[in-house]
Amino acid sequence: VESNYTSIRSEYFSAVLGQGKTTNPASDDVHKPMEPDYDVANMGGEHAEDALHSGTWDWHSYILNGVKNERFRERCPITAGVVDDLEKEGMLFGTPFGFCFFSTLHGKSSIKPHSGPMNLRLRMHLPLVTPPPAPSVSTKNNTQNVDKNNNNTPNRPTTGIRVADQTREWHEGSSIILDDSYVHEVWNDAEESRVLLLLDLWHPDVKGEERERISNMFSYARGKGWIGGSSNKK
Repeated sequence: VESNYTSIRSEYFSAVLGQGKTTNPASDDVHKPMEPDYDVANMGGEHAEDALHSGTWDWHSYILNGVKNERFRERCPITAGVVDDLEKEGMLFGTPFGFCFFSTLHGKSSIKPHSGPMNLRLRMHLPLVTPPPAPSVSTKNNTQNVDKNNNNTPNRPTTGIRVADQTREWHEGSSIILDDSYVHEVWNDAEESRVLLLLDLWHPDVKGEERERISNMFSYARGKGWIGGSSNKK
C-alpha cells in the first residue's frame, strides 16, 4: 500500500478535489469532485447512533459495510486495484464490518473517543495529506503515553490519534496499523485538512479456516437482514 502512496494521493486530489490537467471546464481532464457518500453528521460510524465528531469529517468510500462502490473504482482505479490485490491475498476484511475510504478530517475538527465493534480486524491508515506539526512536537519515532482525561497535555500533537494510552502523529506515506476495538480518538487542531486512506484488514491472529467461517456467518446474517443495512449513496 505504501509503495502506491504517490498514485493514491494523486487520485484523491483528482477525484475528491477535482484537480485536473487543464483549467478548461469543457475538457475531459476535469471531473466534478466526488460527493461524500456517508452522512457522518447523522450517523456516528458503523455502529454508533449519534454523530461522533465535531467540525467536518468527510468519507469517500470504495468499500462501505463490505460493499464496493464501482463509481469509486472508475475515478480511482489505482487505489481500487491496490485494495483488490489485498483481497486476492486474503488480507482484506471482506465482511459487512469492512471499510475502505478516503477520510478527510477538516481543520478544527475532532472525533470523540469510541471503539470498534470487534477485534477480528486491524485498521490501516495511510496518511495522504497532513498539516505541518507544531514546533518541537513529533511522535514519529516513539510512542508516548498520554493522559486520556487531559486533551491539553503538552505532548499532544496538533493533529493526531490516541489509541488506549498511546498517541501517534501521522506522517505522509507512512502507514499506521491499529486495533480499533480499543478506545480511540482523533483530532485535527490545525487549520488545514488531514487526509488518509483507511482500510480494514483481517487480524493476523484469525486463521484462514476461522476467516472462512466468520465470513459465512456474516453473509448469512446479511442475507437475513440482521446486519449491513447501509448502502452506497450516489
